[in-house]
Amino acid sequence: MTFPQCTDKVFLGAATNPAPGLPISQKVRPLWKRLGQLVIFGVILLNLWGCTGTEAPREFAPDGEVIQRAIATKLKSHYQQLSQTINAPPPNLELKNIQVKKLDSFFLQALPVYHLQGTYDVVLNFPSQRTENRRRNPFEVYLQRQPEGKTWRSLEKNPQGWRSQQLPR
Repeated sequence: MTFPQCTDKVFLGAATNPAPGLPISQKVRPLWKRLGQLVIFGVILLNLWGCTGTEAPREFAPDGEVIQRAIATKLKSHYQQLSQTINAPPPNLELKNIQVKKLDSFFLQALPVYHLQGTYDVVLNFPSQRTENRRRNPFEVYLQRQPEGKTWRSLEKNPQGWRSQQLPR
């Protein structure tokens, strides 16, 4: 099988021969150089946007108190909505035995985000003096440490991106 002699035009996609008489290897070098520059530029942009696959440092992951506040905030919101629906006061919550089974991390807008999954037990104390124990409830939270390192935000993924809410102290 033979190939056409003008492989440089086909390979480079050029309409004209930019440097007649040069071997194809010398014509391809500028293309590879530009391509390399574009790849480097793309990697820099991904780092700035926080879209790389790099993990955030585990030593800055949230402690048990922050995880407990995140779960409690979600539960209180859920029971507030439920209580409004049935027109009854919400129960008091007592979280126990929080166990983190999985911890992943990534960067979002140059700030670390920690994705935690696990289980917890909760005691629901209803105003009617009734108490209910619920064991091994699954949880999943995304927590982002803020720039000063003192506060945390709880994140939820939605079709438009991320929605965040500051965790109460």
